[in-house]
Amino acid sequence: MKKIISSVIILIVVLLAGVSISKSDSIKYNNTMNRLGMSDNAVVLRTKSDKSLITAIKKLDQKKLASYQIIFFDKDNSDFGYIYSHKKTNKIPVTSGRYFSQSDFSSQIPFAVQGKNSDIESYKPQSQAYIKVGKRYVSVIGNIGFNGADILNSQTLVSLSPNQPQVKTKLSNVITVLDGRAINSKESYASIKKTLHVTSAHKYSPQSDDFGNVQTNNGELYMVGIILLFVLAVAMEFYILVPLRFDLTRSNLTGDLKNNYRNGLLLRYLVYTLVPYAVGYAFVSWRIVIISHQTFNMFMISSILIAVLIGLYQIFFVKKVD
Repeated sequence: MKKIISSVIILIVVLLAGVSISKSDSIKYNNTMNRLGMSDNAVVLRTKSDKSLITAIKKLDQKKLASYQIIFFDKDNSDFGYIYSHKKTNKIPVTSGRYFSQSDFSSQIPFAVQGKNSDIESYKPQSQAYIKVGKRYVSVIGNIGFNGADILNSQTLVSLSPNQPQVKTKLSNVITVLDGRAINSKESYASIKKTLHVTSAHKYSPQSDDFGNVQTNNGELYMVGIILLFVLAVAMEFYILVPLRFDLTRSNLTGDLKNNYRNGLLLRYLVYTLVPYAVGYAFVSWRIVIISHQTFNMFMISSILIAVLIGLYQIFFVKKVD
């Protein structure tokens, strides 16, 4: 009965590990969405240049650069920004319509996407919604949003293109954030900084309205929980093994009978440990959404490997006693 209870505990441990990894993934994904899909390598490029955004984009477009994306956040309102993409489009969840495509960044007219909680009022005279940007009305092609990603949900982005007419906004009026392969390309990165007259650069983090850093939860608590669950799973494996070892040591069998009995106990041990692992893995894969499959697979492989090694050690230990 105790071995069955231990097997049930192992099953519960696997399920809790799957839930913990799923929760950690959700937190990390929220953080990514609050970065508007930008990677951890994204950098803020500080510049005092009076060059207009369209002029800067035109000059960048003339150069052979690695893929990149630039968002120009309004210094007075971090919930509004202009975006330009060169061979790179980050994936952002949409609640309706669509997100920018690469063709939007070569169009002669701008387009916009809005977060579901954006403060910028949109106008919808018919089926198409518009927002007013300066003296122009820009078509809203989609609404973006993700539960828990407050920064994303309040954001409004307008596409830029080297083929668009000039805008009054200058580089000195925005916070410029660069993301993409160009950051890791020495030539491309240097060329971008030279074109934008960058004076300094630092890592980007999600910003509040006053452009102060927003504290984010990276899911460390859930990762600690996963480690504790792993320790509990190993403890249960030992707990299943102890009575089986006791049964073997008190038996008076010798020779082949003892070997057969020992192998039978080992088989029982593996059934009590591996079956709940298999059932738990199947249920997690079926019902729980996990992004970090590698983390969960590592948890499963490590736990099963230790379970098998414990069983093999039992055989080795018995032989030493003999």
